[in-house]
Amino acid sequence: MFDRLGVRGRLLFAFFGISAFAVLATVGALYAFLELSQVLERVTERRAPSALASLELSRHAERVAATAPAFLASTSRARHSEVSAAIGSEMARLEELLAALKGATLSSGVVSEIEDAVVGLRRNLHALDDLVTVRLAAVARKEELLRRLSATTNASQRLVAPGILVMNSKVPRWRAATADAVTTPEAEAAATRDLARAIAAYIPQQTAQREIAAINDTLLQAAVAPTPGDLSLISFPLRRSIETLESVTPEFDEQLRKRFQQLVDQFEALIDGQRSIPNARNEELAVVAEGEKLVVENDKLSRKLTLAVDRLVAAAKGDIAEAGSEAATVRRYGTGVVLGSALLSLLSSVLIVWLYVDRNLLARLTGLSHSMLAIAAGDLRVPLPQTRGDEIGRMAKALRVFRDTAIEVEEKNLRTVAEARQRLIDAIESISEGFAFYDSEDRLLVCNSRYRDILYPGMDDTVVSGTHFEAIIRAAAERGLIEDAIGREQEWLAERLEAHRNPTGTLLQQRGPDRWIQISERRISGGGTVAVYSDITELKRREQDLSEKSVALEALSAKLAKYLAPQVYNSIFSGKQDVRIESRRKKLTICFSDIAAFTETTDKMESEELTQLLNQYLTEMSKIALSFGATIDKYVGDAILMFFGDPETRGIREDAIACVSMALAMQERMGELGETWRSVGIEMPLRCRIGIHTDYCTVGNFGSEDRMDYTIIGGAVNLAARLEEEAAPGSVLISYETFAQVKDLIHCEETGRVQIRGIAYPVATYRVVDFKANLTKSCNAIRTELPHLRLEAEPELMSTGEREVAITALRETLDRLRR
Repeated sequence: MFDRLGVRGRLLFAFFGISAFAVLATVGALYAFLELSQVLERVTERRAPSALASLELSRHAERVAATAPAFLASTSRARHSEVSAAIGSEMARLEELLAALKGATLSSGVVSEIEDAVVGLRRNLHALDDLVTVRLAAVARKEELLRRLSATTNASQRLVAPGILVMNSKVPRWRAATADAVTTPEAEAAATRDLARAIAAYIPQQTAQREIAAINDTLLQAAVAPTPGDLSLISFPLRRSIETLESVTPEFDEQLRKRFQQLVDQFEALIDGQRSIPNARNEELAVVAEGEKLVVENDKLSRKLTLAVDRLVAAAKGDIAEAGSEAATVRRYGTGVVLGSALLSLLSSVLIVWLYVDRNLLARLTGLSHSMLAIAAGDLRVPLPQTRGDEIGRMAKALRVFRDTAIEVEEKNLRTVAEARQRLIDAIESISEGFAFYDSEDRLLVCNSRYRDILYPGMDDTVVSGTHFEAIIRAAAERGLIEDAIGREQEWLAERLEAHRNPTGTLLQQRGPDRWIQISERRISGGGTVAVYSDITELKRREQDLSEKSVALEALSAKLAKYLAPQVYNSIFSGKQDVRIESRRKKLTICFSDIAAFTETTDKMESEELTQLLNQYLTEMSKIALSFGATIDKYVGDAILMFFGDPETRGIREDAIACVSMALAMQERMGELGETWRSVGIEMPLRCRIGIHTDYCTVGNFGSEDRMDYTIIGGAVNLAARLEEEAAPGSVLISYETFAQVKDLIHCEETGRVQIRGIAYPVATYRVVDFKANLTKSCNAIRTELPHLRLEAEPELMSTGEREVAITALRETLDRLRR
């Protein structure tokens, strides 16, 4: 109960016992201690609580500012929402503390400054929230563009891959043709020309394949470029690659050119424009830069708020010091009044001063004052007086809270620095690749254990901080750790130092007979060098295995290609056509060819000679068919079934023209082969008959699920076969449907309508003569031009019917002129 009276109550209770002679002394002492109580009350009830509230507000503001980087680093919407909710809770608590602080009696200017800092933090956090939303959208857009890049790259590689396969198939044929002793010079020249055309088509496709890979790799680098400046540097090789692709596009086959141009346009859209990958990465970098600015501004606002709180705390310390000074003054005056005015109460006053004031109040106040001065001087570990339930005890408690807060702030700052350094070391150590950082003088500053394990095993005594890069690699070369340096240590050291001091890209280094390291070095501002070392031994092994498998696969595909038409082979291996039973109706141009009087010829020849003759005939005819784009369906003895329009078509008219052109080339080649066969003793050279018809057929895969054949069926096929039977040896007979497609370029003679077996109606037929351009060169045209007369005629090119119509027209003209 006595302790609950406090300092003032206990002093009053003591002085009531002094005699009436000490009334004046009692009044003076009472006044003095009343003043002391007011001073203590001002400190403990006004300044100390407000200072504590401001310190708590400062700690919350620092926590809010510290969460901003985590807010900016959110990689998903769920994480974004989680961090946003946590920051919202902290901001709500911060605003509650601000409201409590504004209710205290403080300097309005300092409170206004704290309020401005809190408002700025709230505004920046809202801005960060918006930036994170924008950044997540930019990341999603960039990922979508990267998926488009992958799809475009795959499509481009599939487009140019068949050309490389064709090139690989042409080389063995040329070698076989040139190595065969019985091959004629014309056949060898034809094989050489065929190889030259394949090489000419292969070169632009190889260039396109290389540039496509370069564009893909460069765009992937652009997607993770650290700065906008890196994006600007990346744009130059991208534009050069696009220009190279556009320059080789005209050299592509006409069937591939349009599709390849579309893919080039898609690459160009991914490289440049609002929907490009560099633009998406640039937007992402801009958002991150803006977010970092807001984080820096948050740190400034937090420091500003801390400084304002420090001013409040300094004001509180000033009041406490002033209170101590006032207390000492009151103590001296009160003692003088008591000694001068109450001699009779001297003993009681001495007892009071000695027993209570000196041993209790003064000792505690002196200790409290000494502790305050020590804390103000920076000694935060000074011992503090014990806390009790009276006013001095509350002052001691307030001083303890102030000291603990100061210690917490100091330890937090030291802990933050230590944690940041440790996080950096842990992050470097967690990297799966080797990492090293050399300063401007090329001395090792920091590296992870992976760097020592994959590059310098057993060299822990050499690879330490402060060692020069040259000393490290020299020691490694002398110990034989680097395969490239064995036998040429000095030359290798010079090359390696040059590459290290002027890094231009990645460096591949062989560390052993079957071990490879990829080195990526980069100079940074200030002259230092950062290096990342990756063990790519497994990748090199897989690359070698893949190369061996690719060679085996190419050999197998080359063998399979001999059993399929090139168009069918290419469509299957390029993925355009599935290997399943299916068919479709298409308008095709069908061509049948066989050897006239082949049975009589076979009776006069031995089987070996017949086999060689037939194989030579089929080979020559097949070369011509493939050069014109025909799909060879099958060989039936000496007969060949071919068609145009599937799986690839150039249009119905162009397919018909190509088919008739092929037939003329075959007849011309048969004439050349006839001279060759006569020279080797064949009395009756082979002559072939060719029938061509254009109409709708059913084309596709026919057969069972285990074995199928790609062929055509329908009445049009039978009609073409019958036309071939009706054709004269050495001639080409076509139907009217085919004649209607080729009549503008190829001269044909009508042979009348014939009744063909299996066809219910007579079929109009035409014999193919030659290209009109060739006939024009060899005929004498009649041309006359007057002001009112124009005559142009080519009699050699006219059919019998045309000549009769022309004679009738000319006679009518003569009769009118005579009249």
